Order: sequence, then structure tokens, then C-alpha cells
Amino acid sequence: MSLQRRLNLFDATLLVVGNVAGAGIFTTSGFLARELPHPWLFVGIWVIGGVLTLCGALTYAEMSGMFPRSGGDYLFLKESYGSWAGFLLGWVSFWIINPGSIAVLSISIVKYLTGFFPFTGGSVEKLLAVGIIGLFSLLHCQGVRPTGTAQNFWTLAGLTLLLVFIVGGFTSPKGNWGHFAADGPIPLSPAKDFGPAMIAVIFAYSGWFVSAYVGDEIKRPERNLPLSFLLGTLIVMVLYVLVNVVYVYAMPVRELEGVIDAGQAAAKRLLSPAAAHVVSGAVVLVIAASINATMLAGARLSYAMARDELLWSPLRILHPVKGTPHVAIVAQAGIASLFVIAGTFEGLLSSVVFVMLLSSIGSGAAHMLLRRRSPLAPRPYRTWGYPWVPLVFTLSYMWIAGSIVISNPARSLLGLLVTASGIPFYLYAVRRRGYKGETLSCIKTKANRPVREGLREVDHIERIS
Repeated sequence: MSLQRRLNLFDATLLVVGNVAGAGIFTTSGFLARELPHPWLFVGIWVIGGVLTLCGALTYAEMSGMFPRSGGDYLFLKESYGSWAGFLLGWVSFWIINPGSIAVLSISIVKYLTGFFPFTGGSVEKLLAVGIIGLFSLLHCQGVRPTGTAQNFWTLAGLTLLLVFIVGGFTSPKGNWGHFAADGPIPLSPAKDFGPAMIAVIFAYSGWFVSAYVGDEIKRPERNLPLSFLLGTLIVMVLYVLVNVVYVYAMPVRELEGVIDAGQAAAKRLLSPAAAHVVSGAVVLVIAASINATMLAGARLSYAMARDELLWSPLRILHPVKGTPHVAIVAQAGIASLFVIAGTFEGLLSSVVFVMLLSSIGSGAAHMLLRRRSPLAPRPYRTWGYPWVPLVFTLSYMWIAGSIVISNPARSLLGLLVTASGIPFYLYAVRRRGYKGETLSCIKTKANRPVREGLREVDHIERIS
């Protein structure tokens, strides 16, 4: 039995939008206003971040068309550098990135729900967060089609409330377009001011390649995966820019400095205090969509690794009726729940941010490596603007990763050590599966053999010609 292709382009695009458009658009702007007090910089950095993200989407689009399977970065790194590279990313994703993200999002949605329901207290909030994780996991065990339908509902409902906020804000007479007419030149020190702000924006855009993790469940993946990256990224980019224009229309950038929830502040000023609940409702819906997308992608990554015999074999078991990797879903929920109960995981999660950037850098470089290594391999989509587009994406992420190392070398080192903890387990998996004596890049599994053999045939034809 294999995963079932039940998701179309519409589903895949909303999966991207729902995974990206989280609470960051509301909580990041207060920080940006402090770092970039000029209105045109405040809005313009979202355009720049969107363009860089679009470069990443164009880069990943080509590779997702070449390898239309579940796994995302894991698959790209494994096919380009060897199983070790994909395993280490998958290892830290299985134990920290995915369950940690689910835990953070679950706690966040509970805190926003306190604005609608009168419950408080750390123990109660943790219990509710674990309950939310359990409910989402139960939904995921029912099949990919119910999961996709729920994703569409949460994403569309959240986008609808955001559009109500945007349209209501622009039509309100309480705003002032004069807030964009700041006096004086644009103050900007690229290293001091632009760096931290750019990092925050890039992470607000993160998650745009989530559909690549469910490639085995998307119809016509060679076409729909690349399109979902591009369409989803463009939708989020337009949304982010418009929301921040509303913020500046509502109040001068200086008044936004340090504001924790800029959306609620702008809604109160432009519309009414009660309108802040519209923003809170939108946040709850988009966080729900992010939880759903993260769970979907995380379980498929674990499934893909187990299918390649690099992770515990029970994780590749599919439900005989629903066709879902229910063991991987339950394992992910268990780790996330433990994180919520422990309550001390956020520092560990932030330490692997550097590793996440390294995986994106590696995937960007893999794009150019595969172009050189296998130029005639089938590519349903070829990146527009090659080699400049993948080069801009890779170099910009290298700059951001370097900025993180400079600002917090200890935390970056911790992230590398956590990732390196998977090396003994990888070597054990290699030895247990009979790969002893082979180079890492030569490790082949039943799952990826057709892709590699196809590339090898193309290279052979190329040499003969």
C-alpha cells in the first residue's frame, strides 16, 4: 500500500499559504518598526523578503519537479549529496523542528483563545495545548483528503478575515496617508539595522516549500508542486505588504515600535476596539492552518525516512483503510506533547534555526549541482533566470546564516551539535541495512532507485553523444 494522491493544485497552494501566513505578520512588525523607523523601509523590507522567497520558490520548483516524492529538503539533500545529508536534516526535524514547532503553535493558539474564553493558568493552558495536538492528530489519521479539506477551510477563513481587516482599514477615514511622508533621508546601516530586520522577515516567510513534503499525495506533482510554491509565495507576499501598508496608514511607524500585536493596535485605531477580535480570529485560524500543515509535512518526512530504511521501520506503516502514516503521526504528536508539558524547549528550537538555514543553502546549491551533474535529466519546470535566481537565494541565505552565527555563536554551535547527535544512529542504520563498505553517496534504496537510474541513463546518453 502507498500514499494516495488526493490533493490538487488548489489544496497544495493553500497548504503553502496556510503554513506561511501565521502570527508572524502581526508580531514581527513591532520589532521592524524599531529597527527600520522609516515608513518606506518598514514596508519595503517585506517586498525584498518576498522577492528573496520567490527566488527560493523558483529554485525549489525545479527540484520538486525532478523528484516529485514526499520528503522536501530531505529528498533534495539525499539525492544531491548522499543519504547522510538528508538523514541529519530529517533527524533534527523528527526530534526538534517539527514537534517543537507544533508545540509552539499549539501554545500560541491557546493564548489567543483566552481573548474569547475565560480560562487562565499555566497548567490549564498546557492541558488545552496537548488536547489541540491530539485533536489535530486524530484528524490527520482520518486521511489526507479530510486533512486537506480542513486546511482549505482554515486558510480561506483566515484569509477572509485578513481581507476584511485590509479593506476595512483602507476605507476607514481615521487613517492618514501622510504617515508615509517621513522627513529626512532614509537611515540605513546594512550591517547594523538591515541584518536583524531581514532575518525576522525571512522567518515570517518561512515554510513556503511545505507542499514538497507531501509530493506522494499531490496529483500531477511534476506540475502542481512547482506551481504551488510560486502561487502560494505570491499570495503571501501581496498579503504581507498590504497588511503592513495598513499599519502605516493607521499610525506613524514610530508609534508601532515595540507593539506586540500591530494588527490589533491598527484595528482599534482604524475601526473600533471590537474590531480587534477580527484580528484575533484571523490569528487563531492561520495558526490552526500552520499546525495542520506542519503536522502533515512532519509525518510525511518521518515516513519518507523510514521508507528509505534510515529511520525506525514502524514509521513507514500505513493505515490499511485510511492510507495515512498513522504511526508517524502518533509519534510526532507524542514528542510535541512532551515538549508542551516540559515547557523548556523553545531555546532548543531556536538553536536549530541555523541548521534549517543550512538545509536551505544546501538545497539551493544542490539545484546548481544537479544542473551541472545531470544537465539532460527530465525537468518539467526549469528555473527562470538561472543561474542568478538560485544564486541570489543561496547567497542571501548564507548572509543570514552568517549574521546568526556572529550574533549568537553559542546557540548556532548547539544546533550543529544537536544535529551531529544523529551521526551514530545514521551509521547504525547503514550498517544494519547492509551498506557497510559503500560510500555514503552510493547508498541506494528501493524508493529512490528509479530516479537515480533515470538520471544515470541520461548521463550515459550524454557521454556517448
